Amino acid sequence: MEDPTVAFFVITVTALLYSAMSLHISKTIGNRRRVKEIQDEMNRISAKLRKLDHNSESGKKEAEAEQGKIPELMSESMMLQFKPLIIMIPIFLLLSYVVKNVFPNFTIKLVFALPIFIQNLDRFPNWRDEFGPLGWFVLCLLLSGIMMQFIIDKTTKKK
Repeated sequence: MEDPTVAFFVITVTALLYSAMSLHISKTIGNRRRVKEIQDEMNRISAKLRKLDHNSESGKKEAEAEQGKIPELMSESMMLQFKPLIIMIPIFLLLSYVVKNVFPNFTIKLVFALPIFIQNLDRFPNWRDEFGPLGWFVLCLLLSGIMMQFIIDKTTKKK
């Protein structure tokens, strides 16, 4: 028989480690700095296109030249954002399977209810306060990922 306290800590720590690993992978493989540069470049192009005189011949040519850069930038940005998923999704699926099968009887009852949107579409949203091992794992992933990203953003802005 599994100890609920051990299950709670193992699932929570596993989620924290996965969140930290996914942030690291997305930062290194996903090259967030380059994605930010691409977003800034797209904003610059959009601002420039708004200011151009589209009635003049030179304005039309310049607009075409600037618009020609957009598909390449969007493609690069999408590839940079999807690369980390190639690694993170299989690990997530493996950890979900392990957590669900190692602690099949684990349940946790929270003191508050959360809206779960995909569980039961007849009662939308479905408010729940009790979660099994997979639900607790995903909940910990979401909360820890948000907290870690918030902390990283705050510490990098101070520098």
